[in-house]
Amino acid sequence: MWRCGGVRRSLARDSDEIKDVTTLADTRAAGLTSTLRVAVVGLVLLCLWGAASWLARTAHHQRLQRGARAAATGIADLESGRVAQAVASLREAVVLEPDHADYRLALARALVAQDRDREAEPYLLDVLRRDPVRGEANLVLARIRRDAGDETEAQSAYYRAVYGRWSTEQQVPRREARLELIDVLERAGDSGRLRAALLELSSAFPGDRTLQLQAGRRLMAAGFHADAVHVLRATVDRFADPGDSLVLLAEAEMARGNYLAAFNASRRAVARAPADAAAKALRDVTTRILSLDPALPRLSARERTTRIRRLLTAARVKLDACTVPAAAPTPPADSLGLAIDRWLAQGRAADADFGFSLLDAAAQRVRSACPAPARDDAEGLVLAGLAAEGPS
Repeated sequence: MWRCGGVRRSLARDSDEIKDVTTLADTRAAGLTSTLRVAVVGLVLLCLWGAASWLARTAHHQRLQRGARAAATGIADLESGRVAQAVASLREAVVLEPDHADYRLALARALVAQDRDREAEPYLLDVLRRDPVRGEANLVLARIRRDAGDETEAQSAYYRAVYGRWSTEQQVPRREARLELIDVLERAGDSGRLRAALLELSSAFPGDRTLQLQAGRRLMAAGFHADAVHVLRATVDRFADPGDSLVLLAEAEMARGNYLAAFNASRRAVARAPADAAAKALRDVTTRILSLDPALPRLSARERTTRIRRLLTAARVKLDACTVPAAAPTPPADSLGLAIDRWLAQGRAADADFGFSLLDAAAQRVRSACPAPARDDAEGLVLAGLAAEGPS
């Protein structure tokens, strides 16, 4: 009996151990199942995240591609003059990629081409808020301000455009910015800034003969003849074919009263282009002027007296032909004429120094009583030069 009870207890213990092992196995199996489930869920989530990311990247890439196509189409339409189509395409590009500054700037340009400046301005200001020195955006804004009549703001925007940032492919619009700034300064009558802008134009494009000629012409028109001479001389020296530089140089030297330099420039111009009527006219008038000017150095006393005589005769004719103002300065109008007549009557015995004093007085009287001399009036130009120099 004792042995049977021991066997039963042993079997019971074995049964309990088997239960414990089974429970442990079940627990481990449950843990493995839970881990597997978590791993599967994680894998599914990872796959979903990857798919979502791929779809997002694909959608973003497609949006960028659509924006780029719309922008390219719009820019091509704008350059071809199809402005309405350009605006529509560029609006689409801006909607697809609102932070793309190039698209916003292109849309602003298209709107300006449609005379819709007020709609264009916010796009420009947004571009400039992010990039204040962008040259093209400042140029478009300057044109809007100019067309609106705001000359002060237009000048500021033009200066920012001229000195702003441009790509190497954008030198043509950068040059346009300089030329348009010069136009604005001319209209405003700002001679100081105009002179500076023209000289900077010349120095910024030394290899562009057309711009050098334009700078020279506009400096002359503004009365800056010395600066025009400097620019035009450099152009003549720099280019194998100086174009109209020699004729313009002769005109600038004429305006300065430097007739010898004007003669040399016009003579060279005629040598280069014998059929150039303007060059021949300048050469002829400067030749006559040089044959009349009594102030040239190394003249003999006889030649100087002869020139004074010819100029006094011309002055007497001009004074007779002109209406002298009632409030003419002393001496009275007829006393100068009588003095000239008496000096001319003396012939070779006339005193050259006294004759030159009479010539100074006559030149002053001609300037005050008569219209400015014509370009081909050699005697009148010499008298005007003497009057400008004042009494000797």
